[in-house]
Amino acid sequence: MEENAQPIKEATKKQERKRLSKEEKDKIAEEKKRQQEERKMEREANKAQQAEQKKLEKQKADWDSGKHALESIVAKIDSAIIEAGSIGGPLLTRFSEKKLNYQVGQNPMRGSILWKMVRKDDQHPDSVSEVPYILFVLQAEEFCDRINSGVFWDHVVEVQNHYPTFTICYVTNKLMKYINKSEQSQYKNSSGSNGCRSPQVEQVLCKLVTHYDGVHSKQCTDESEVAEHVVGLTTSLANCQFRKPLTWLSVHAKGVIIPTGFVDKAKLNKDPWFMSLLAIPKVQPRFAHAIWKKYHTMRSLLNVYMDPSKTDREKEVLLKDLKCEDSLGEESRRVGPVCSKRVYRILMAQDGAMEADEAEKS
Repeated sequence: MEENAQPIKEATKKQERKRLSKEEKDKIAEEKKRQQEERKMEREANKAQQAEQKKLEKQKADWDSGKHALESIVAKIDSAIIEAGSIGGPLLTRFSEKKLNYQVGQNPMRGSILWKMVRKDDQHPDSVSEVPYILFVLQAEEFCDRINSGVFWDHVVEVQNHYPTFTICYVTNKLMKYINKSEQSQYKNSSGSNGCRSPQVEQVLCKLVTHYDGVHSKQCTDESEVAEHVVGLTTSLANCQFRKPLTWLSVHAKGVIIPTGFVDKAKLNKDPWFMSLLAIPKVQPRFAHAIWKKYHTMRSLLNVYMDPSKTDREKEVLLKDLKCEDSLGEESRRVGPVCSKRVYRILMAQDGAMEADEAEKS
C-alpha cells in the first residue's frame, strides 16, 4: 500500500507545481500587460501635453505677431456721443462694417471714447489691458461754448489729471462751417457777441500744440469723416500695440546705403543688425561686415559687452583685431581701435543720439 501511495503523492505534487507554474505565468503576463497599458497611457499623456504646449506656443506667437489685434480691441463709446447729435448712427454703422468691437455705456468722462485690448486664449482668459488714449467727440457749438465760457482749458487739465499717461484728442464736427455761419450772423447783427470767431479758435488749437504735451485736435467736416477718423484710429491703436519700438539705430538704418558691388549686398541689405552697424557714424561697410561675421546678432555682441569680468578698456578694444575683406575678398585691414571704441560707446550709451552726435564731430 505504501509503495502505491508514494507515486500518487509525487504525481499530486507534480500537478501542484504545474498549477502554480501556470498561475505564475498568468500573473507575469497580467503584470506585463498592465505595464504596457501604463506605458501607453503615459505616452498618450505626454503626447497630449506636447500638443497643449504647442497650442499655447502658437497662441502666444499669434498674439505677439498682432494677428488678432483687430479682433481684440474694443472701443468703449460714451452714451452721450450716441444720444447727442447725428454722429452716433454713422459711427456705429462704420464700426459694424469694419467688424470692430465696441461697447456703448457711461464712461468716467462724458463724451469720451476709450479703448481696451481683450486677450482671449487658454493662458490669459479674458485678460484686459487699457490702451492709453482718450478721444472726445464735440459738436462745433459745444466746442465753441467751452472756449467762450473759459472752461475748455479746465477740461484739458481735468482729463490730464484723470488720465496722466494717456494721449488726449479732441475731435470737432463741422467746426469751420459753424464759425463761418457765426461770423456772418455777427456781421449782420453787430449786437451778437456770443459767437465764436476764427482767430479765437485758431489760437486755442495752436496753444494745444505748443503748450500741452500729448494733446491733439482733429477737425472733421461732417459725421461721416468723424466716423472714419474714429474707426481708423481704432485700427491704428490695435496694430501699434504690436509694433517694435523705434530706436536711434533702427531709424537711421533705413537711410544707409550699401555700396554697389559689396559682398553679399542682397543678403545684408535685409539684415537689420548689419544695417544698424552701418548706421553708426563713421563705421564703414567693410568694418560693419567684419563685426557682423564675428557677431551675427546684436545680442551676441551685447553679451560680451555686459560681461562683468571684462574691464571697460577690454570692451572698447574688443573689435579692433577683426579682419576686413577688401573687394577681392582678401583680409587686408583690421577694424582698428577707433572704430571698435565707437561701436562700444554707441551700443552701451544711455543716450545713443548724443553719442552719435559726438562721433560725427570727432
